[in-house]
Amino acid sequence: MADYTNFIDFEYSLLIRIAASIFFAFLLGVEREVTGKFAGLRTHILVSVGACVFTLLSLYGFKMHITEGISGVNDPARIAAQIITGIGFIGAGTVMRHGNNIFGITTAATLWVCAAIGMACGTGMFDIAASASIFSLVVLVLIRRFERRFLSSKTYESKTLELKLSAPVSYLNEMAELVDKNFNKIQKIERKITNNDKGSYIVIKLRVISDCPIPDVNNVFKDKDFIEKVEIQEIYE
Repeated sequence: MADYTNFIDFEYSLLIRIAASIFFAFLLGVEREVTGKFAGLRTHILVSVGACVFTLLSLYGFKMHITEGISGVNDPARIAAQIITGIGFIGAGTVMRHGNNIFGITTAATLWVCAAIGMACGTGMFDIAASASIFSLVVLVLIRRFERRFLSSKTYESKTLELKLSAPVSYLNEMAELVDKNFNKIQKIERKITNNDKGSYIVIKLRVISDCPIPDVNNVFKDKDFIEKVEIQEIYE
């Protein structure tokens, strides 16, 4: 009976570690999801859970054994080292280049941190996992605000963008207000009304100078339900 109780307690502790890896990855994944990055909530959770499970397997799945005079040694560090290598391939998939600009490096680093948090949960070091999650959120949220307020003009080069926006004619005022509010360096603007099966649409083409990365420019229109289509292209002159 005592052995059965110990077995249940052991299995329960493993489930707690996996659940903790999900919770901490959820915190980082939400931040990436809200900011519209390439890897969001599900990706971060799966990376953390995978790292946690691999760590559990390395700790408990390959125990020292002696069979017919042949001894085997459990080496948990071997699988842990491969986790770090594997996360590098996933992180590389989130990095994209557009012209002279590179996007997704922060998201790749966040996935790397998520893997480390999952490994910490797998070993039962919840204090380290919690601390890493909190400090990572501080960096992602507060440092971003600091960069945009004090370093944006130094971090990003000014670029010329051509935007094409489409929305129903009834939202013309909202479209004009959105453009005026977010772009103060407009080189050229054209308005055209088109008709299709759904009704009349206003198409606005404008050329602007912006210091913001293209994903941030796209986020300006992302949550606006009345905008049917957004096209953004960098112009090299």
